[in-house]
Amino acid sequence: MKVFNRCYAYQKEIIFVRQLTDTEKQKLDTKIEEKQELQEKSPNTPAGSKETSGATGFTSSYLWKYGMLALIFCLLAFNVWHLLKWRNFAYDQYGGIMITLALLFNQVAFYLTKKGWKSVVMKTVACVWIVLVFVYMFWIT
Repeated sequence: MKVFNRCYAYQKEIIFVRQLTDTEKQKLDTKIEEKQELQEKSPNTPAGSKETSGATGFTSSYLWKYGMLALIFCLLAFNVWHLLKWRNFAYDQYGGIMITLALLFNQVAFYLTKKGWKSVVMKTVACVWIVLVFVYMFWIT
């Protein structure tokens, strides 16, 4: 009887096995192969996965993330162009740019960064920027 020291990954869970006999190894291998064949045969993804989102109606979360980001950048470019073309506003000269930057920071913080210190920094920047936008909108203008 042969004993193996192996580590197997089975459905996103890592199973650490110290002593594994030949029969146990064969059983695990057949289970893994069956799961892989089943996943290859069924092209449909679960409803809660990242690929399909029934709540938004988009087929991919990438379309939502980067499509909205592109829209926000277009809005920011329009606001900067508008500011540079007509400089003599009677009021609220920077309101559009500040609101667009708040949208941009929130999009990056809550949809593009998920873990780590970058996420914490971006969420802090987004929240502070929202407070600054409200201060600008309601007290300064």
